[in-house]
Amino acid sequence: MTTSVYLSNNNINAVVGSGGGRIRVKRVCSTQIPEGSLINGIITNEADLAEQLKEFWAANKLPKKDVSLVINSSQFVLKDLTLPKTSDKKIRETLPLEFGDVTDQKDPIQDYMLMKAGKKQISVYAVSVDRSFVQGYLNLFAGLGIKVSSVGVARMCRNKLLGTLKQINSKACVIHMVDGTSINSMLWVDGSAVYTTQRRVFCEAGTPQFGVELARLVNNIQQFAITQQIQQKIETVYLAGATKEEFEIYREAMQEAGTESACELLQPEKHIRMPKGMAEEYSKYLAELGNMIRAKQDINLVALAKKKAKKKESGPKVWKRYVIPPVLFLIVCAAATGVLFHQENQKKQELAELNAYINDPVNLETCNLVDVVQAAISALSRQVSELKWVEGCIQSFPYMNSRVVQELQNCAQAQSVELDIRSYEASSGALNVDAKAADVTMINRFIDTLEQSGIFDNVRYSGYNYEETTRMYTINMSCYLSENAGK
Repeated sequence: MTTSVYLSNNNINAVVGSGGGRIRVKRVCSTQIPEGSLINGIITNEADLAEQLKEFWAANKLPKKDVSLVINSSQFVLKDLTLPKTSDKKIRETLPLEFGDVTDQKDPIQDYMLMKAGKKQISVYAVSVDRSFVQGYLNLFAGLGIKVSSVGVARMCRNKLLGTLKQINSKACVIHMVDGTSINSMLWVDGSAVYTTQRRVFCEAGTPQFGVELARLVNNIQQFAITQQIQQKIETVYLAGATKEEFEIYREAMQEAGTESACELLQPEKHIRMPKGMAEEYSKYLAELGNMIRAKQDINLVALAKKKAKKKESGPKVWKRYVIPPVLFLIVCAAATGVLFHQENQKKQELAELNAYINDPVNLETCNLVDVVQAAISALSRQVSELKWVEGCIQSFPYMNSRVVQELQNCAQAQSVELDIRSYEASSGALNVDAKAADVTMINRFIDTLEQSGIFDNVRYSGYNYEETTRMYTINMSCYLSENAGK
């Protein structure tokens, strides 16, 4: 029996059951994470998060052994690699070279999951992450008496489960996985993901506006497929993590927005058995269920995080192990026998000196001063922890700098559009600009170029204005910077 636990910015989900060819889920439980405790997978308030996990485990009587974690974070650097077919040892020697462009990881560990194996080549899904990031989770759960057997990456776990679904196995389709205000989208072709993206939206789930954002993502993925010369037509758009009522709202909004592909709700299949009455909700737990599937060559970041290099011994082993210890023992015994009688008399004198030292007024005053200094150190430690939390929050905001401006100007020049930056609101990440062009279609292409640039989570715009004097169309846009903009 495995307990698969998924930690997001908002929730803790736990799925208890058994995996393999058939997945049997005994029970599912979920709770909210204290606000600000976890940001992008980074633990920013360990005390609150530990308390919430402790209460969650006790309330649901969850097992404390064979716990498998799933984490969704940009701290994981993921790559699809095609390598020559060789031994596991040589593949692991190759991984550091493949991640040589990653410079912000001080002590990286790498692992891989085998996807496809041919006669001469293999396809693997590789991951690189800083050892301290994984160790932080292991320490957190160890402090609660919970033994973590594995740490998996959410995207990989979802792909493992989706690869077992017959309904999408031979199709070219788009899969939207809704997680609160975040949407994980992928282009699925012939049984594997060829493109994956994650976007945070600024509208409430279950509304037509949310459905419009889903339609916009479908359009972006279709443009990607065209640029990559993918010949298969996208037949269906599947939604996961939405209720039937939400799905109907989304489908209607997507069709009104011009989505030509059929819209369907991802359905459970026979090899996945959920608890009674929860079959329709299984798509909310794709990562947790996929984490219960064990591939022949799978990710095991726990073992790599704990693994340490062995120290090499020098000198003759026999001499070190069997000769030196007994000789040293005999020498020590002989010396001890000769000085024991002498030490007995000295101890009484030393005891008197120690009592005098302990009761010395100067030493007593120094001891009191040490207590005061330790209290000050504790207060400073708390302030440092608070500053680290604030730093994490600041780092999650985008940067409005020359890189963003240059990207805007490049997009405008590519579509022959004049650009006027009017204002920027740091609290919401909203950048207000005016776009002008003689041909209105140029502005539409400019908007599509902005959405595909990756620096914006959302681009909103009003109607067009036509100026007779300049014979140009003008549109006002509100562009919301993505988390990584300007970095």
